[in-house]
Amino acid sequence: MKYSSILLLLFVSVVIVNGCSKKSTTPDPPPPPTPTVPGCSANTAPAASSFVTNTAVTLSWTAVTGATSYDVYFGTTNTPTTTIATNVTATSYSHTIPTTANATYYWYIQPKNATGAATGCTTSVTSFTYITIQAPAAYGYYVVGYFPSYRNIADVPDLKFKMTNTVVYAFFGVNTSGTLSAPSSPSTSITALATKAKANNAKILIGINDGSGDGKTNFKNMAATAAGRNNFIKDVMSKVRQYNLDGVDMDWEFPTTSDGTDATFTLMMKELSDSLHRDGRYYLTSAITAGKYAGSIRDAIRNELFAYVDFFNVMAYDDFTTDPAQLYRQHSDYNLAVTCLNYWLTTRGMPAAKCVLGIPAYGRPSGMTQTGTIKTYKDILAAGGNPQYDSAIVSATGFPSYTVYYNGQYTTKRKAKLAKDIANGVMFWEKWQDAQDGNSLIKAACDTVGRSY
Repeated sequence: MKYSSILLLLFVSVVIVNGCSKKSTTPDPPPPPTPTVPGCSANTAPAASSFVTNTAVTLSWTAVTGATSYDVYFGTTNTPTTTIATNVTATSYSHTIPTTANATYYWYIQPKNATGAATGCTTSVTSFTYITIQAPAAYGYYVVGYFPSYRNIADVPDLKFKMTNTVVYAFFGVNTSGTLSAPSSPSTSITALATKAKANNAKILIGINDGSGDGKTNFKNMAATAAGRNNFIKDVMSKVRQYNLDGVDMDWEFPTTSDGTDATFTLMMKELSDSLHRDGRYYLTSAITAGKYAGSIRDAIRNELFAYVDFFNVMAYDDFTTDPAQLYRQHSDYNLAVTCLNYWLTTRGMPAAKCVLGIPAYGRPSGMTQTGTIKTYKDILAAGGNPQYDSAIVSATGFPSYTVYYNGQYTTKRKAKLAKDIANGVMFWEKWQDAQDGNSLIKAACDTVGRSY
C-alpha cells in the first residue's frame, strides 16, 4: 500500500508539470495601437459668407475619423480664440448670437481624441452675417402717381408732386439678359424725377416692366431659374442704390397659372423683398390685376405675396369693350372700384393697409378698337368735357360718334373716400395726364381725404 501511494503521487506530479509546460508556450496578445491625432473638419452650415436672420444658429461640420469630440471656436475676428463649447460629441452645436444687425461672426472646429487635438484648424475658419429683414415704415394714406419716361417733367408743377407722396418712374424694362435696361431717349430721366420727387417730400420708386414685344417673355425667362432671379435682383439693387431711390414697383403684367409663371413670380418677389427689406431700407410695391374676372391671371397673385409686398396698386380700370353694339360702357366706374376692393380685401384677405385703388387720369370710348384711343383727362377737358361728369361726346378727341368715358372729380372723390374707408390709398395712371389747375383729379382725391400739400 505504501509503495503504491508513492507511485500514484509521482504520476500526478508528472501530469501537472506536463500540463503547465504546454500552457506556457502560447504568446500574449499585442497591446492596442496608440491613436493618432485627428485632422481638421470642414464647416458645412451656415455656409461660408452667408446671411442668417435668426439669433439661434446651429453650427454644423463634417465628422473626422479618429476624433472622439470637438471644441467650437467662435468670435467676431477672423481668428477667433474664444471656445464656446468643448468635448462636443455630435457634429453640430446650437449657439445664440446677439441681435446686432450686420454683425459678422467667424468660427471653426478643433477635433480631438485621447492623444491630442488637431492643429492648424484656423485655416478652416468661415463666417456668416446676421441681418434683419423687415418692412420699412408705412407712411399713411398712399397717393401714388406714375410718371412715364416719355413725359416732360417741366409740364408738371411742384404742387402736383406735393400732392403725391409716392412717384413711380415708368419704366425700366427687363431685357433678354435678365437685367434692366433704361428707357431709350427719355424725355425725363430717372435722376431728374428723383430729384423733383424728393424735393417735394415724395418717395421715388423705379417701375419695372417687361422689355419684350409681348410684355412677358423676358420676365418669364429671367424668373425661371434661381440663377436668373439672383442676377436680376442684384442688378435691381444696384440701380436702386445708384439713383438713390426709395424702392421698386413691379409691373409684371401679368404672370399666369397657365404657364407656371405664378410660381416663379412668387419666388422672384420673395427674393426681391428679402433684398429690399434688409434693415427695413427699401419699399416693394406691385401693380396687379383688377380682380374682377376669374381666371389664370387673377389666380397668379398668390396670397403669400401679401407678406412680401408693402402695398399693391389695384388697376381698377380698362374694363372696356370693343363690341360695336355697346357704345355706352364706362371703363372705370365706381361699381368697378367696389367690386375690385371687395375681391382683394374680403374674398382674398389682402391687408387693408396694403391695398391701393387705381384711378385713371384718362378716358376711353366704348364699342371700338382700343388701339390709340386713350385720351388724357386734361385733353378731354380742353375739348369741352366737364370736370364733374364721367362721359362726354367731344369731337376734338377724334371720336365724334362715340362717347368718351373718364373719371371726373365727383367719381374720383367717391373712390378716394372708399379707399380711405376700407383700403389705404389711391394710385393714378398717370400724373402728366391730369389737369394742372383746380380741375385736377389728384387734387380732388387729396382734398377728400384731408391730405395737405
